[in-house]
Amino acid sequence: MKRKMSIFTVSAMAFLMVSMFLSTNVLGEEVTIKGRVNGSYQIVTEDGQIYEVAYSEKGDEVVFQHIGKIVKASGTIEKSDEGEKNIITIISYEVEDKNIE
Repeated sequence: MKRKMSIFTVSAMAFLMVSMFLSTNVLGEEVTIKGRVNGSYQIVTEDGQIYEVAYSEKGDEVVFQHIGKIVKASGTIEKSDEGEKNIITIISYEVEDKNIE
């Protein structure tokens, strides 16, 4: 009986670890978003989706040099610890809108 319980426990733990690994890879895929940079370290898309910009060299460039402009940013998306916010770690970007409106 103990042996069956041990096998079940190890199997359950292995399943959970594989599930966590796969979900991390899905969230970690590179995506491209397009939106307006605001002064709150965010990019807001046309549909109102808000992406917090992670602190990084490219993220700092976007936020400090392009406030008010529309950018197309590529990077990886993660959820905040609370699961309420999308956080983008920018890998590359293009400025689509050269003029501040």
